[in-house]
Amino acid sequence: MKRKLLLGVFVLFLLPNVSFGQTAPNLGATSSFALFTAGGAFNSNGATKVTGNIGSFTVTPTIAGPGIVTGTIYNVGDPALNQPFADVSTAYSDLFSRVPDNVVTIELAGQTLTPGVHSTGSGSAATLTGNVTLDGQGNPNSVFIIQIDGALTTSTFANVILINSASPNNVYWQITGAFTLGNSSVFRGNIVSGGAIELLDASSLIGRGLTKAGAIHLHNNVVTLGSPPANPTVTLTQPTCSVGTGTITITAPTGIGMTYSVDGLTYTNTTGVFSSLAPGTYNVTAMNSDGYVSLRTTVTINAQPSPPANATASVTIQPTCSVTTGTIVVTVHWVPDMNIILTVEPIRLQ
Repeated sequence: MKRKLLLGVFVLFLLPNVSFGQTAPNLGATSSFALFTAGGAFNSNGATKVTGNIGSFTVTPTIAGPGIVTGTIYNVGDPALNQPFADVSTAYSDLFSRVPDNVVTIELAGQTLTPGVHSTGSGSAATLTGNVTLDGQGNPNSVFIIQIDGALTTSTFANVILINSASPNNVYWQITGAFTLGNSSVFRGNIVSGGAIELLDASSLIGRGLTKAGAIHLHNNVVTLGSPPANPTVTLTQPTCSVGTGTITITAPTGIGMTYSVDGLTYTNTTGVFSSLAPGTYNVTAMNSDGYVSLRTTVTINAQPSPPANATASVTIQPTCSVTTGTIVVTVHWVPDMNIILTVEPIRLQ
């Protein structure tokens, strides 16, 4: 199969850090499936654990014990499979038709890809013998589409690593041929394949495995179809005249394994409290234990307020022969967040 590259794409090689604003394909009724084939066998052996629905349009999936499926196992002939059968081909065609922004080498290991459409070229199968990194550049909406016009095979312990807010739900692997995930590897994203999908022993898929024509074989795997957490809910502590920094406190979402970021780049905070923040605008996101990243909640730490001007005082009533005390009127430039204490100290002349 041939892919057509527009002449203008050459210019894009000079702009590796540009986000090309790709939109995600519509997975339709396949979106609830962790694993689905429109035409092929479906079997599993070993202690496979699948979170999400599974199904085949042509056979009823066979899950040997002690495998566990947390979701619906659809039997062949179920009318609910008719729409996914159509939608997987639609999604595949959509991904295949995208014009590449970049051509990558057929050995994916060692490469760092930014958002956009990446292709291995016409008729080019690919391998992953180590780690490939997808860099979201701080944007949880960033979309990655990797087109492979052939098979994709990974070695043992290969990994797809997502950084800087790249999220599995926004990563799409359009593979013309078969996909084979090596032993003990971890793969992230949505596989939309034209051939068989096989996960070898102890490998993990965080995302989806969908094929329009091919069998699905599992071997003691973990397949997790997750979803991004909700947009963070926050409270703010703004700077005062005496404290020049602010604090962002995330009140939701919370839970085991949740981490937070205020720049979309670093997700090491587990408490949800970011203190000593300089004035400015911050994009607050949350990431769950499966690596799914929430949308942004944008908040602003205000500039530190200026201190009030010096108070002024005037004597309005002097003591008299009959009244031994006087009155001083103090004019204060009041600031709402300040606690003002006035003192008047007599100066005694010696």
